[in-house]
Amino acid sequence: MPLFEYQCEQCSYRFDKIVLSTNTKMQCPLCQANVKKLMSSFSIGNPQTGMENLPKDLQDIQPKMCTNC
Repeated sequence: MPLFEYQCEQCSYRFDKIVLSTNTKMQCPLCQANVKKLMSSFSIGNPQTGMENLPKDLQDIQPKMCTNC
């Protein structure tokens, strides 16, 4: 399920929301004002094997994924 980050244009409140349709009109849960969708960060890799299965140019990206968990 897609998880999106939003920020209120009026009160600057930031929140995450699972959105099933891209046509869904979002409003701030605090003040009901319009919100803007933020660029979200994401991680790549497999938590069980760490970064060794990624292409070499992606293994050098910082921060590295925790492999002690």
